Amino acid sequence: MKLSSRIGIVAFTLGSCALAAFLRFQETDPTREPAPFELFDAIQTQLLALRSQRYQAAYLQASSRYMDSHGLDGFIETARGDNAAIRQALRWEFGFVADRGEETAVDVRFFLPSGQSLSATYTVVRENREWKIDHVWFAPPSQPRAVAGLRL
Repeated sequence: MKLSSRIGIVAFTLGSCALAAFLRFQETDPTREPAPFELFDAIQTQLLALRSQRYQAAYLQASSRYMDSHGLDGFIETARGDNAAIRQALRWEFGFVADRGEETAVDVRFFLPSGQSLSATYTVVRENREWKIDHVWFAPPSQPRAVAGLRL
């Protein structure tokens, strides 16, 4: 095999690999609706970090817009105060997902040990091919619900 053939094969192989890598990191369809599990993973990551009081790890799930306006200290203050109840949640469930173009809203319900539940709407945005939490709105807490049934 001639030297020029070998160089051609190596160049073709390297070119193919470079093209594949380039295409792999391109958005296939930036207008597609997000897969719910992608959104749930972003929120779940922050909730687990908050639960274990790893505030800096939770802060990394926030959008750059949130980071610019609140900073780490503001985030920690909010997480320790306003969001203290969600750290105590026995479980949380993800609900309705609403795609709003530039952002997506995800409903989350938190079930507390007291029997109350909290509802929240997380607004997530896409940044650098990752979903980041931009805003969280909490609805007023519900009252404990009595479960109908026969008590023995």
